[in-house]
Amino acid sequence: MFASPAITAIIIAVFAALSFGGGFVVSDWRSGKEVQRLGSENVVLRASNDKCATDIGTVQAGVKEVTDALEAKELEAQAAMKLAQVSAKKHSDLAAELRNGLPVRPGETQCQAVEREQREYVGGRRAAE
Repeated sequence: MFASPAITAIIIAVFAALSFGGGFVVSDWRSGKEVQRLGSENVVLRASNDKCATDIGTVQAGVKEVTDALEAKELEAQAAMKLAQVSAKKHSDLAAELRNGLPVRPGETQCQAVEREQREYVGGRRAAE
């Protein structure tokens, strides 16, 4: 009765259309879920990226602070070394004078010259402190 090829073709076309439409519906559903999942991942990744950028800025500021402090310490050390060289030169010169013996002044005995040298040395040391 309904076994004609036209009816069979119509039935096949209807099933094909339903299957094809169902495939589109399922595909759209899956695509929607995938877009939703990717959007959620994007929010998490964006927040992580923002935190990472903040952390990088903090680290860079810390490194700059440490570098600036190190440069300041180096300048202080150089100034201290110059001052120490001047002080060492004074002490070396004084030691050479004492080693070679300062000349005895007129009217002074050798013992008095040694006492004078000691007083001058002690007075110089106290002034340096």
